[in-house]
Amino acid sequence: MMIEQSRVAADTLVVDIALDIDPRSPTEARHAVDTALDSGDESTRQNVLLLVTELVTNAVVHGRPPCTLRVRTGAERLRIEVSDADPRRPVLLHPGPDVDHGRGLLLVAALADDWGVDQADHSVDPRGKVVWAELPFAPPASPERGVSQPILRR
Repeated sequence: MMIEQSRVAADTLVVDIALDIDPRSPTEARHAVDTALDSGDESTRQNVLLLVTELVTNAVVHGRPPCTLRVRTGAERLRIEVSDADPRRPVLLHPGPDVDHGRGLLLVAALADDWGVDQADHSVDPRGKVVWAELPFAPPASPERGVSQPILRR
């Protein structure tokens, strides 16, 4: 997994991750985002990490490669975007208590202020989609500016 972290403006943090179709990808993505966040609000941090885990899990389990994760902040907001090459839109399910899966998008809808699905950027794959979620996010008190640091993980 190749990760690039870049603070491109005073209050903007960008994390771009190319995701492997691997059961470990949600955990690796969660750790990468956790490392990049400098929020003092633990509740918001945990919500962001759960949203990342759920969206990445959906892409890895139900999507088609290539899959990517992008997280950025700006204007007191945080946006999580997970893209994959499968054009099928995810469906918000309401599983019964005896079903052990299908609650991921319910969690996304509960934790995010807003979420949705857009068609992917044509330069990546014109058939794919981007599933995104947004929530309020206060930037760190004194962010580093203009720092770019590539990180390699396998």
